[in-house]
Parts: sequence; C-alpha cells; structure tokens
Amino acid sequence: MRRTRILSMGAVALCLALSLSACSPKEALKDVIVSACTALGFIDGEASQEDEADETMAEPGGDVTFPEGMDTTESRLTTQVEGDTMYVSFNGIQNRSTEYFVPAGDSLTITGYATTESTTLKEFKVALWELSEDQTKTSYVIGSTVYYPTDGTNYTYTITGLTPGKQYKVYISYDSSAFYITGGLKVQGLGSEELTAIEGEEE
Repeated sequence: MRRTRILSMGAVALCLALSLSACSPKEALKDVIVSACTALGFIDGEASQEDEADETMAEPGGDVTFPEGMDTTESRLTTQVEGDTMYVSFNGIQNRSTEYFVPAGDSLTITGYATTESTTLKEFKVALWELSEDQTKTSYVIGSTVYYPTDGTNYTYTITGLTPGKQYKVYISYDSSAFYITGGLKVQGLGSEELTAIEGEEE
C-alpha cells in the first residue's frame, strides 16, 4: 500500500515536470515560484502590480528662471536656495543628486526642463531619496519617480506623502550611457535655506 502511494506520487511529479517542460519552462517555473511566494506572504500581490504601473509624467507648465547672479556654468550641478525654493542647474550629466534639505510640509512641487543629443531617449527622471535619522544611510522614496520630457519645455509635478522634518535630496537620472542631459529644476516647498552635504557620499 505504501509502495503504491509512493509510485502514485512519483507519477504525479513526473507528469507535472513533463507539463512544465512542454510549455515555456522558464515562464512556468517563474509562475510557480511567484504563486508559492505570494501564498506564503513573501510577496504582496498588489505591490507587484503597482511596480508595473504606468510612468508618472510631469505636466506641461511652470517656469524655471534662475536667480540673478547664480552661475549655472560653475559645475556639472549647481544649486542655490532662495526662500522656500531650490534652483538646480545641471550640465552634461547622466546621474547626479543635490544636497539634502528639509521640506516645509509633506509635498514638493518640482518644475524642470532638459535637452539632450539623444534621438531615442525622450525623458529624464527626477526622484527623492530620504536620509536616515542618524545620517548613515539613504533610501529611495517609493513612488516618487517622475518623468520629464527632454524637449526643452518646462514641466511640473507635485510629489506628496513626505514626512515633515525628514531630510531629502533630489536625484536626477537619465537612462543612457552614451548621451547626457542639460537643463534645470525649480524645487518649491523647502522649510529653510540650509542644505546638508554628507561627507563621503557619492553624488
């Protein structure tokens, strides 16, 4: 009786293996693993769907006018704060971030523009990163990535859900290893004009 059960289980396993290999083995195996992990609670089904959501695009509008006396050619990325607004000028970059700042509330409005020599990649990304209380690590603010077209026109978007009192930085990136972007940002909603640089942290 016991031997019969073992043989039956072996036959089922063999049939399952054959059915998996008959269709797309990689896809079948991935589906089995994802289903098992979801059932065990290791993966949140809703979160995985959100990861595949449409890109968040900035809306046309706004303007970026740098303050008088701000030298936009000083370096690849130059920042200047006036009142509750941080102005950012970037020249020929792929990835670069600002120093840390504290928002006045739970949101920031970011207006930006850029141009590029690339004819295939039409947008750049702006995202927020949050500094830990002990200033030893930084983490990406989930859902904060906004896409801005690289057609030289101003676009704007308000990022919400920030934690008052926390320190954040703006990270600018562009998915290309052969081309660069040049442009500017206006980040409105800062709580003070003070910026914090973390020693040894890469830009």
